[in-house]
Amino acid sequence: MQYILIVGINKISVKYISDAIRNAGHDLILSIDKSALCGDALQTISDVQCIPLFSDHNALSDYLNAHPDVTQNIHSITTFFDELFPMVNKIAEEFNFRGPPSVFAELASKYAVGKIVPEHVPEEVQISFSEDKFVLPWLKVRENNTIILKPAIGSGALATSTLHIEADRDPTHTIKSAIIASGAKSCETLPWIIQEYCSGTLVSMEGFVQGGKTIYLGLSRRERVRFTEVANHFPNDCGIEPIVHAKIQAAIHDLVLRSGFDNGFFHCEFIATDTTAYLIDANMGRLGGATIVEQVALAYGYSPSSVLQHAALLPLGLAESVPAYDQAAQINNTLSYWYGLAEESVIRGWDVPAISSIHTPIASPGSRIQPVGVSDYSWVGMLTGYTDIVQQEINLIRVKTDHGDRVPVFK
Repeated sequence: MQYILIVGINKISVKYISDAIRNAGHDLILSIDKSALCGDALQTISDVQCIPLFSDHNALSDYLNAHPDVTQNIHSITTFFDELFPMVNKIAEEFNFRGPPSVFAELASKYAVGKIVPEHVPEEVQISFSEDKFVLPWLKVRENNTIILKPAIGSGALATSTLHIEADRDPTHTIKSAIIASGAKSCETLPWIIQEYCSGTLVSMEGFVQGGKTIYLGLSRRERVRFTEVANHFPNDCGIEPIVHAKIQAAIHDLVLRSGFDNGFFHCEFIATDTTAYLIDANMGRLGGATIVEQVALAYGYSPSSVLQHAALLPLGLAESVPAYDQAAQINNTLSYWYGLAEESVIRGWDVPAISSIHTPIASPGSRIQPVGVSDYSWVGMLTGYTDIVQQEINLIRVKTDHGDRVPVFK
């Protein structure tokens, strides 16, 4: 049996990955932190070979060289985290594994995407901490300005911050202080993006490109509490003006055409206004994270493992069974609450009665979780299903914490 090494997968998709890969006639090895899993996520991979989670090329290379018993069975390598595509591609080349197209690694850089489709992104510059002075040419003179600071490669809003720059003040000190306070690993050597702040609704277009044909599965509309995404509605195309919808598709079309992207999913995030949309994160090469796999499956009437199988195998040239995604048929409205808590807490467990929606614990019992609003790492659990049912069943869930039982916070 030949194995696919999957380096990095989220806590929702991991529930379905074993069936997804094995039903296609392959087997899998997961590079994952099992200690961060609980419940169904842990149970479903009980018979899957797991190795430590790696995010550094040299560390993974050393591990594979030191464990030929593992390496000799691997024929392919991939990831569900776009920031890991550069590492995955290097490993594929080094060990002669089948891997995703090289363009996936190129598009992992937010700045690279901006250079390819500058007309579709907010004003932005890439900086490094070592620079003496940061020049942001779009700042309005004699006015206070708001900017977004984030790592050039990353996801989940980790180390992302909104900064307020006083009128006619040099922003350099404010930006450097925020980088130091970000908590990002090796923050002073990472490349960073400073982006113009855009006000509007956060949406993402889910879809994929296969054989040069772009398929748009639909728009997700997310709700946020500051830097934590707390709800996702899919599909939500009817909530966007036609001119804005066309702008979103034009941005993806231009990015795909100019970059040569093919045979992969995308999860392109936009800030939408009444008249236009700005591409803020392209996320090319992967299915949307969190519960997107469950919501796409429920919307189109497939199992999550079928959707995940397509997303995992398409970039490797191994996708044989492809869901039809019939957009002419009735598409179900789905909702997922990505809930947290109002205060920093230690998670003790959950009280979840019999419900029809899909509940997934995200925080491990015993872990200390920051309050909603800090980042997507404030998630405690997720509840996914058909919209009207989820809106009722979220009220039945209680989270056990060191402060007592608490209700989910999702707005």
